[in-house]
Amino acid sequence: MGIISTTKTMVACMTSLMIAGGVGFSLNAYMLYLLRCDIKRLEKEMAALRASLAAGLPAPPAAPTAAAAADISSSTDVEEDDDFQLALESIPSQCSIYQGPDIDCDDMQCSKEIATLCRELDDKHDKIKHDEALCWDSLREMKELSGKHPTSPQLKWRLVRVMFEIGKHKSRAGVSAKEILTEAVGYAKEAVDMGDNNSKSHLWYAILLGDTCKYDDTKMKLTKGIEFEKHVKRSLELDPYNSTALHLLGRYCFEVSGIKWWEAKIAVTLFGCVPQSTYDEALEYFLKAADLNSEWAENSLFIIKCQVALGKTQEAVTWAGKLRGRPGTDPEILSQIDALKL
Repeated sequence: MGIISTTKTMVACMTSLMIAGGVGFSLNAYMLYLLRCDIKRLEKEMAALRASLAAGLPAPPAAPTAAAAADISSSTDVEEDDDFQLALESIPSQCSIYQGPDIDCDDMQCSKEIATLCRELDDKHDKIKHDEALCWDSLREMKELSGKHPTSPQLKWRLVRVMFEIGKHKSRAGVSAKEILTEAVGYAKEAVDMGDNNSKSHLWYAILLGDTCKYDDTKMKLTKGIEFEKHVKRSLELDPYNSTALHLLGRYCFEVSGIKWWEAKIAVTLFGCVPQSTYDEALEYFLKAADLNSEWAENSLFIIKCQVALGKTQEAVTWAGKLRGRPGTDPEILSQIDALKL
């Protein structure tokens, strides 16, 4: 009956908070996402409990809530969280869309040798990223180059990029990518520590923090979530033309805007704060990303979702038509558009 007791406690806290009034703080997107995952698990367990009681069967064991899970040691081996994996699956690699200039290279804060290497590596990466064997070859090359130039954040984040692609290949093949992605987080942190002014170092550190959350307990996920938001925002401060960072901030605003009132109240109960954003703010970020990369289907999908949420049906229909008429659009994205019944 632990689930029922937990639910009653949450309801009691929610009631007192409703009387006391709201709190106007900003909640990190991943904190919120964790909470919503816990709520989904709780709902499933309640349904299973009702079914078990109705059938006269023993109740299934309850999974820990966010508060309980926070006490678990970060060294605990945690099963992959599919929700977190899906949350980051659509983030494209750096060379697949226009990201704006790499500030350190373009401002000549690195040597001509490094700048030349970066251009060559970017051209090469776009050709080999779809082949796992070639990615492994590139990884060996990148580690060698990084060893020769140990103080270059430009080479370090490109090393992380290759490891991320290998992780994607492993995941698609049903093989755990935990080892290589965990190693990549370490390299990404090294790139950030080499200097605060490289936008891509901050972005790739954030991406890898988010992508490895699926291997962590709740306490570590919350810690990584705080760092995730900080480094995405820092990346955008350094490079306002970074379409991936713009999209990620749009996703943050979209998730925050879509929460239910009771989710917000539970967020206050567990974390002492409530999220603040709007669909208009999310749409602004997505449109800015689209200006830089109009072919990014996932970003276009979220533009449509925002327009639907804002009641801008005709604009949503126009954007949906563009996606449906674009050759090679991911069938999953088309399926989500069809579900909107535009």
